[in-house]
This record gives sequence, structure tokens and C-alpha cells, in this order.
Amino acid sequence: MYDFVLCLTALIYVAVCIWYVRSGCFSLFHPLTLFLLLHGFLFVVRAFVARVLGFHLVYNLYEFVPSDSEKITALLAATLAMLSFAFFCLRSGNVAMRFNADRVSAVEREQLIIPFLAAALICFPIGFYSLMIAWNDASNGMTLDSMIVDKNTHIFINSSGNGYFKEAQIMLASCGAILAWLFRFRLLSMLPLAAFAVLRAGTGGRGPFVAGAVTLGLLWLYDRRQKLPSPRILLAVALTVAVFNIVGDDRGRAVRQSFGTDQTAEHNLQRTNLRPLEGMDFANLEYLEFIIYVVPERSQSYTWFTEELQLFTEPVPRALWPGKPVGPPIKMFNWLDYGNPWGITSTLAGVGWAGAGWVGVVLYCGLWGYALGWIYRKFATGQQTVFQTAAYMILLSSLIVVLRDGELLTLARQNIFFMAPIVLWMLFARISGVRSAAEVRRLIAARGNSAVAASHVPIARALPAAVLRRRAALAAERKA
Repeated sequence: MYDFVLCLTALIYVAVCIWYVRSGCFSLFHPLTLFLLLHGFLFVVRAFVARVLGFHLVYNLYEFVPSDSEKITALLAATLAMLSFAFFCLRSGNVAMRFNADRVSAVEREQLIIPFLAAALICFPIGFYSLMIAWNDASNGMTLDSMIVDKNTHIFINSSGNGYFKEAQIMLASCGAILAWLFRFRLLSMLPLAAFAVLRAGTGGRGPFVAGAVTLGLLWLYDRRQKLPSPRILLAVALTVAVFNIVGDDRGRAVRQSFGTDQTAEHNLQRTNLRPLEGMDFANLEYLEFIIYVVPERSQSYTWFTEELQLFTEPVPRALWPGKPVGPPIKMFNWLDYGNPWGITSTLAGVGWAGAGWVGVVLYCGLWGYALGWIYRKFATGQQTVFQTAAYMILLSSLIVVLRDGELLTLARQNIFFMAPIVLWMLFARISGVRSAAEVRRLIAARGNSAVAASHVPIARALPAAVLRRRAALAAERKA
């Protein structure tokens, strides 16, 4: 029966992909593309590999054995999550990708280089210093020295220092990608992002440099008005995946050794003699099986999405709130009472199931799909200013980790740092008086200029309203 359901869910996945391609909305800039790629790999391709090779790593580590019924339920829940996300994402984002940038946008981009460099002068030193501390800690085996493990939840707690500062290095990913985009992807402009990727890999962390690489690729495609990846982009993706796996095997030890700074003992956190794809990085199917194994039969309760309340408690530093709850402030049950779920990533399907079962899967995944489709629609049909373009590409690349984790908290944790350079950039642009492309287009429309004139108008610096009124009056007199 399990084999039949596995084949059935694979056929449903193929049908959804065909429906999506035929909709006319298919492009790398649509969030549904990313979701379907992740689902296809985690719950279709890897599910077949796990069935053929007989994966048991997670079952042994988590100390549980799912029944055939629970394994079938996991496949069906993941498929329902895909159908809900796809339906509502195309419901709100049913438009083809458009490239609305014009000559005014190009001039705006040139004018915003200086304000960005001013913002980068703040972000790069802070991020680099944060990265160097993480590198030194990893080199000396001190990565977890400032962290303690809560015995009741197995959650790592920052016991010293400032968590915001430790994560400030993430700003280097978005800064590096934007810098390369502004300078037309010249080799020299791409070196900061490449340096961040190497150093971040040496700390054992992988998500941010993958997000930076994806942002760079999306901006490159947008700059060339391409909806689908070129062979060069596909090669970059293959290299990124290879680096992701290499770093995951030894948590960056090989990178640190190449610089001669590693002082740690040799070990492999992923264990040896694993079958292909058996490691915990992509074991979301087994994680979903564990969630279904616990909820609701053994837990006798759903979470009712109370874990989302951590969005309100997480931003408060523990130094200012000594009694801050570990994890969500309200817990319906303790996962550790039913196994040993270290490093679990739930995906949207898992969070939805834990929240309210089948109904929770539809609601949670449907809301995610509708929200992301709405954001995509606003971008695809909007002005696509420099700030909007940079922010959208960064958001899209962050979804790689967010959709894998399945939690709103992950979205907030990552994007507070990914988006920080853009906020500073907008502030410096405002201070320097650079007009946005949208504002210039409105001025052109108000004055009735032709499209040809619009293609040559510069992004002027802000002038007092009285000056603008006098200029408009003089222009009217000349016409009269």
C-alpha cells in the first residue's frame, strides 16, 4: 500500500508541475517554483531513494518507529500541503513575470550607488567582525561555548554576548549580492560575496551563503530579463549544492584547515557510511513522520499554532529578560516525551499538521501560498524600483531555508539581517536627496512629457516645493 501511495503522490506532483507550467506564470521569480523544487526533492525524489535504500538514521536517532499508516499519512499530508500552497499561491499570484525596469530605473540605479556604499561602510565592518569571531570560535572548538542546552527542550540558549551581533554577519550576504548587481557583476564587485561564502563555510554555517548565491543569480537573471536559468546559472547551482554538502560533512573543518587555523579534533557530525541522501539535512520526510507519530495520538493535543507566539518573545535579549521562556511561551506538550528530535525541521506540512491536523495543513500552507503569491503579484506588476527589486530577490532566496523550516520565526530571524542593509540604503538615499524612479515617472506624467523624454530624464536630487512650483510656472509661460 505504501508503494502505491508513493507512486500516486509522485503522479500528483507531476500533474501540479504541468498545470503550473501551462498557467503561463512559470519562472524562477515565482515563489511557487521554489516551493515545488523543494517539495519534489524532499518528498518525491528522496522518498523514492529512502524506500529503495531503506533509510534508518533518523529513526534510530529519534528513537521511534512509524507504522505504515503513519508513513502513508506523511506522504498524503505533504501532498495536501503542496496542493494547498500551489492553489492559493496561483490564486493570488496568477500573473506572468514582467520586467518593468526602464531607462529611468537604470539612472536611478546609478544614482543609488553612492548611498549604498555609505550603507555598506556600516554593514561590512560590523558583519566582518561578527564573522571573524564566529570563525575563531569554530577554529578553537568554541562554537557552543556561549550556548547552553535547556534540558527540557534541547534548545540551545545564548548565555553570553548578544545574539543580534552574532548574527550580524548575515548582512554580508545581501550586501555582497547587491554590490555585484550595482556594479554590473564585474569580477571585482563579486569578491566580497565570494569571501563571505568561504569564511561563512569555515564557521560551519551554510544557509546564508546559499541565500547570497541565490540572490546573486536572481539579480543576474533579472538584469538580463531572463525568466529561466542559463547554463552558467545551473553550473553555479551545482557548485553551491556541492559546497553545501562538503561543509555539512565536517562543519567547515576542511575550509579552516586550508587557512591553517583549525585546532579542533577530527570528527564528522553526520556520521560515516551513510547512504546517499540519508543525512539529516534533507530528512524532512522522516521529520514529518515523527510529527504525525506524536500528534495527536500520543500527545493527545495539537499545538494550535501557539509556537508562532515566539515571534513576540524572540526579539527580547535574554540579558534584558532573565526569565524569558525557552522556545514558545506556550507549549501544549513536550516533544521530548515521545522521542529525541534533535535538529528537526518541520516544513510547512509539519507545522500545519502539528497545529491542527488536516485542517491545519490546508490553512497554514494556504495562507503561506496566498501571502507569497500576493507579494509576487505586487512586484511583477509594480514599478520594480531598485529597492523593491533588491528586497524581493533577497526575500525569495531566504525562502530556501524558511520553507524547509516551515516557521514564521525563521522568516523573521533571517530577514531582519538580510534586509538591514536595504533599510540603511534607503535612509542614506533619502538623506542625499536622490529621487526614486517612481517619483520621477509621476513628475513626467504630471508634466505631460513624451516617452522619449522620459527615457532621458535624470534622477534629480530633491528640491524645495517652492522651487518646483516656480519651475512649473515658467514652463507653463513658455508653452503659452
